[in-house]
Amino acid sequence: MAKSKRLLVWMAAALLTTSCSLFEKENHIHVDEGQLYGKWREGTTQIYWRYVSDGTGVTWDEGEDISEEESNLTYNWTVNGDVLTHVFTGAQDNQAVPKVYTITAIDASRMEWKDDYGMTKTLSREE
Repeated sequence: MAKSKRLLVWMAAALLTTSCSLFEKENHIHVDEGQLYGKWREGTTQIYWRYVSDGTGVTWDEGEDISEEESNLTYNWTVNGDVLTHVFTGAQDNQAVPKVYTITAIDASRMEWKDDYGMTKTLSREE
């Protein structure tokens, strides 16, 4: 009986170990910050994002007749692995407002990210 209990415990442990892998987070990618530099367009909209090598950026919506130079939606950004963080200032009484995304794909012409709510955005490089 002791042998069958050990076998049962071993089988339960193996099953638990296998099933836990079903709940693991998807594969992460490593993003080099240099991949972000430049101007990106959000989907088919007229919303643009600019990433500057000094860790600053700006976003604007030409559909609202706002140019890059006119935009007050500036942010500092960092990337760590696949986690992209924007910290906006001046949007809400000059308080820092962070927004965190997970980059799920990136290459020379396309980037995709999702936020904590599962919303996905696809951006294409403009320059």
